[in-house]
Amino acid sequence: MTAPDVPLFTTTCSTRTITVTATDAGQLIELRFDATEYAYGAAALAAEIQRLAQRCTLLARARRRDALAALGLADVLLDRLGLPGPETVATELARLDAPAADAPPHSWMRAL
Repeated sequence: MTAPDVPLFTTTCSTRTITVTATDAGQLIELRFDATEYAYGAAALAAEIQRLAQRCTLLARARRRDALAALGLADVLLDRLGLPGPETVATELARLDAPAADAPPHSWMRAL
């Protein structure tokens, strides 16, 4: 951990070849990826890292909200801090995890 009170979150892509850990402020703490990811090109790798970092940040912010709520902070204050509630987390996760319409499938298989 970077500091005792900084919530971190780690997430992995569906193929389990890229893992990102980030704080609730969006700072990347750790990044690991398999060498096979180079085959998809730098732009695809960067886009997936960015998506996973956004996912980590969202979930770490939700974790911070839960921790502050457990300490007794009112929901109105948590909202003013911009910490996402469960509905926002669900909506944003659905948006982040939805495949892009123009993105090719992440596979070595080719259509015939």
